[in-house]
Amino acid sequence: MNFLWDIVLRAQSCNRREEELFFVQADEYSPFYEQAFDYINEDCVYTNEIELNLLYRFADIFQDILAEDGRELQEFKKYMIDVVLHILLYTDLRHGLSIREIYIRKLTEELLDGTFWREGAKVFRLISPQKQNRLATLVLSQMQTGSSLLIFRRAVLILFPDAILYQVKADRKKLLLYLQDKPEDYKKRMIQFAQDMFLPLSYNIRIFWEYHFGIIGVEGTMNIDELAIY
Repeated sequence: MNFLWDIVLRAQSCNRREEELFFVQADEYSPFYEQAFDYINEDCVYTNEIELNLLYRFADIFQDILAEDGRELQEFKKYMIDVVLHILLYTDLRHGLSIREIYIRKLTEELLDGTFWREGAKVFRLISPQKQNRLATLVLSQMQTGSSLLIFRRAVLILFPDAILYQVKADRKKLLLYLQDKPEDYKKRMIQFAQDMFLPLSYNIRIFWEYHFGIIGVEGTMNIDELAIY
């Protein structure tokens, strides 16, 4: 990550809110980068104070301010720089933003605050920000095209990447879902969220936790004490 917007998005993925971040001019920095981390390839934000090279992109705004040496202005400059950078951040984040992305962000907000679905919001808050955004994208697609098994499958794989979804050949409306995870309470709530939000009403689903149901002829599913009965 290099640019201001990239740093903030990465900080959010590390559970740091944008309003908690404090931007300052770095004492030591490279002229070739906006970020001034100790390591160029840093992929997470570990502190609320973010050091930047303000002359990389914003020299026209900050060069005169940084050149001013008056001691009585140091504290004022410090907070003014932070405020201005927070303003510039929103310009950065919205640069080239499509209408679809605006809808997705608004849906994410409503899913979090309960406007879209009050009970669902309690579960949605347990999900990581990256997955929240991907699920909100699916919600928008569902609103535009209607519910489908494909959208439900994508939602399940977002929450449980190793999940396997089967469709019963004799009855296409019956589904079998295998999850490698142990049936912990919050995971049960997440899969129920996916069902309530995305599964078409005409489908029935049975979930197998931790142990796969046995399939004759498939050796990996026929281990004693490690299979579920279907």
